[in-house]
Amino acid sequence: MKSNIDYDNWKLEMLVSEDSLPSFEMALDGDEVALLAMETKEGSGIWKLEAIYQDRPDMSEIDIKIELAAKSLGIDVPVYTIGALPHKNWLKDSIISFPPVTIDNYYIYGSHIKEAPPKDKIPLKIDAATAFGSGEHPTTAACIKAIGFVASGKYKKAKRVKNVLDMGCGSGILSIAAAKTFKCPILAVDIDKEATRVTSESAKTNEVSEYITTCTGNGYKDDMVKDGALYDLILANILARPLISMASDARRNLRPDGILVLSGLLQSQEDWVSSAYRVEGFTLIKKYHIGEWSALIFHG
Repeated sequence: MKSNIDYDNWKLEMLVSEDSLPSFEMALDGDEVALLAMETKEGSGIWKLEAIYQDRPDMSEIDIKIELAAKSLGIDVPVYTIGALPHKNWLKDSIISFPPVTIDNYYIYGSHIKEAPPKDKIPLKIDAATAFGSGEHPTTAACIKAIGFVASGKYKKAKRVKNVLDMGCGSGILSIAAAKTFKCPILAVDIDKEATRVTSESAKTNEVSEYITTCTGNGYKDDMVKDGALYDLILANILARPLISMASDARRNLRPDGILVLSGLLQSQEDWVSSAYRVEGFTLIKKYHIGEWSALIFHG
């Protein structure tokens, strides 16, 4: 008997230690996958890492990625399972399971949360679904902390933020946080059209569409990015290697005395990334560390 169930989603699942989690996340990260990590029991130090693929992944490629990550950590290759899932929006359903997150003055929650957000917090209503960025991941959380720091005025050399570039916007969470914080024009850029679509929808939901313009394009090379320069604040939550390759572009697009926030890198990669930006005349003014992850704030 033929089944009428479609199996075009695939899920990988593995248990890893808290220390090794960032390395396996980076190994599995990619354009066609959503990564979800949850501690199996609070304080246990053991995390369940899930990778949801929209299409059947290359099994041999996954084997190599996991083996190399384990080798770099000096540990045995962890046992993992991978299999087909019935067709549905697993990315959206997974996001719905996340509870609200409070990061400093920001309260991040999904549409499944019916309680009103706290009045003393800046609410960010995010249903990330098929785009990265729900506030759960340390790289996103660190960027939100950095936005709060810039807004605090504690760094006296920074100019007032009048326009912002969100490079690699994902779900648009950073654009929305910046719009609600600075109430100024934001250009949200991503190479993935699904990310810019989600960002636009999130901007409407959060009633900040008047501030946020989206752009599907190839980073700093896009004409909209060039036309919008120079920026007072650039946010880039990507990965270490592309951040390094973007250093000179960031220099050309940031206003003198502007602020640059970089995230998506491990603490072990800080010196590697920082050196590329020091060469371009940036000064590191603050770091945020959450777990093994890092966010760097530079003055231009």
